[in-house]
Amino acid sequence: MLAYDPSLKRHYRLYQDLIKAIEDQDMAKLEDRLAVNQEGLSNYMKRSLKTLAKHLPFIENTFHYPYTNGKIEGTHHKIKVLNRIAYGFRNLGNYLDRICLYFSSQPIQ
Repeated sequence: MLAYDPSLKRHYRLYQDLIKAIEDQDMAKLEDRLAVNQEGLSNYMKRSLKTLAKHLPFIENTFHYPYTNGKIEGTHHKIKVLNRIAYGFRNLGNYLDRICLYFSSQPIQ
């Protein structure tokens, strides 16, 4: 496919270079790839590059610090699922008790 369309090949290589720079946590390479000449790129790719450049300081922080919000996102997702399952609880206390039971093995008194 890439041999048939030079534009697609350019987009794909740029995309792969960005992924490689992020995987290698190479800030210089990432900045270099974001500074690429955007002439001839699709509007979608231009928007993506602009967004990445806008959030570059935060991306750099992820290279330096191992922290993640995965646990909080997981807890939030579990509460949303419980909210769908528990639709119709009339008593907020019972609903909150259900959330506490869901996240702990200790019974609510």
